[in-house]
Formats: sequence, C-alpha cells, structure tokens
Amino acid sequence: MPNKYPSIHFWDCEDWDKYLESPEGQTSKQGTMGCLEDKDSNPPSCKTAKVIHKVLCSGWVELVNQELVPLSWGRLSASAWQFVHGLTENAYPDFKFANNRWKLDYLASTTYPAWQKGSLDNNGKWKQKKGKVPKNEDNNDDDSTEEVGIKWKGLGFKSEELGPGPVKQFRGMWHACSY
Repeated sequence: MPNKYPSIHFWDCEDWDKYLESPEGQTSKQGTMGCLEDKDSNPPSCKTAKVIHKVLCSGWVELVNQELVPLSWGRLSASAWQFVHGLTENAYPDFKFANNRWKLDYLASTTYPAWQKGSLDNNGKWKQKKGKVPKNEDNNDDDSTEEVGIKWKGLGFKSEELGPGPVKQFRGMWHACSY
C-alpha cells in the first residue's frame, strides 16, 4: 500500500520515532496525532482530532460497559482490540495508512492511561463522582416523611417541613430572562 500513497511519511512507527528525534520533529506542535495523515500527508485539523478522540473514548466506554476494559492498553484482549480498531478505523480510515495498524495503537497507548485514571477505579469500574453518597435504599414500605434514606439525602431532597431545597444549576446551562 505504501506505493499507492507515496505522500504518506509515517507508514511504520520507526518512521515516526525518527521524525520526533529530528530537529523538525523536536519543534513540531502536531502532538499525539501528528503521525496520522490523510492520503496527501496532511495531519488532522484540531476539530477532527477532537472528534477522533471522542470516537476513541466512546470505544473505551463500551469496553467498560461490556466488562472488557483492560488495566493497561498493553493488556487489551483480541476481541476488544478488534472492536476499538473497527469502530475508529471505520469512522476515520486515515488510521489505515500504517503498516501493522500501529497509528491507532500509538494514539490509544498515549491517551488511554490518562482517561483510565480519570474515569475508572483500580478494578476497571466507573469511579464514583466526588460528593456522591452511596445509594442505600430502605426495603420497608414505610412512606412516612420522618426518616429520609441516604439515597434521598444524596439527591438533595428535603422533608416537606423544611420547604423546597435549592435549585441545582448546571454549568453552561442557558437561562432565559424574564421580561
């Protein structure tokens, strides 16, 4: 395939490594996706790079949901590897301009650890959000408002005697002005 697309510079990971060690590569601002090229050897735009990252992260989310998430990218199962590559390469065929499909593995191995650390616990399960109280529902059918379970306290509900609680406002939420 390299003969079909002579403009591609980084068919092999070694080519990318040599570039990074060169004076041009030392001052490059292309970042982690600099090795990714279209058929004319152009790197993805910033907007495209963000979308590629979202697609890749959505693949990781699915691995968590299917309980296939690896503790490190190097421990990825064959079926999980195939899923992530299929999802991402179908959305962005430029990843296929590489021998041995190394470009997606390179991107994943450099970005997965930070995503994993921020999103998952040590067992590969979703981290609890800070400030969230574990849900603890009472199994009795008592509908009295004298006792409110932990679940309701964590959600910010209050007894009717205290009146309504503060309204939760979400960051970035648009509020219409009253005229």
